[in-house]
Amino acid sequence: MANKQKVYEANFSLRDKAAVLVGCTAQEIANFVERELKAFGISREQLGVLHYLNTAMVDKMTVNDLRKTLIDDSPNVSRMLNKMVDKGLVRKERQADDQRVVYITLTEKGRQLHHQADQRITGHNLTLSPKECKTLIELLMKI
Repeated sequence: MANKQKVYEANFSLRDKAAVLVGCTAQEIANFVERELKAFGISREQLGVLHYLNTAMVDKMTVNDLRKTLIDDSPNVSRMLNKMVDKGLVRKERQADDQRVVYITLTEKGRQLHHQADQRITGHNLTLSPKECKTLIELLMKI
């Protein structure tokens, strides 16, 4: 864990301190999420897929459409989806008239796991007031 107090006290410009502290905080949150997700046997990337499929306005989507929406556009999306199929979290289905097109569907097991994981990691240690949360959101949207 980064010593944020040292960064705060360092002889950096305010802009540099803010940037470094955002980076430190992002890494701390990413580490927390990864530790918590180990109990569910999924990665942050897999949780992202579950989240997107669970909140999408369609019942199924192509692998290519899913790939375009991911924050981390990893070339390993197909491999990751195969692991998720093996765990029973998603289903893959090829289009009948064009075997190159593969659709991904969230299973009920995947939906439940997404809900449980989100409950475990969302707002894990955020001790800000509603007003402070609103200010933080507004500031983060500027980055």
